[in-house]
Amino acid sequence: MDSVLSWWDSVEEWLTGLPFVPQLLVTLVVVIPLATVIALAVNFLVRRLVALVSRRDVGDDHGLGI
Repeated sequence: MDSVLSWWDSVEEWLTGLPFVPQLLVTLVVVIPLATVIALAVNFLVRRLVALVSRRDVGDDHGLGI
């Protein structure tokens, strides 16, 4: 874990040392797509969890739920 934290600290130091425009470009190219992928994964997991928890009764013919 210490190696990961050390690596992250060096990345932060490198990024904050950049001028504004390169920081903006790194954010647009790396951070936004990564955050989008994480958000999609969380959305998928929440949908699966809700589908698992809110199972309808077998005799539900009208489709409105209980």
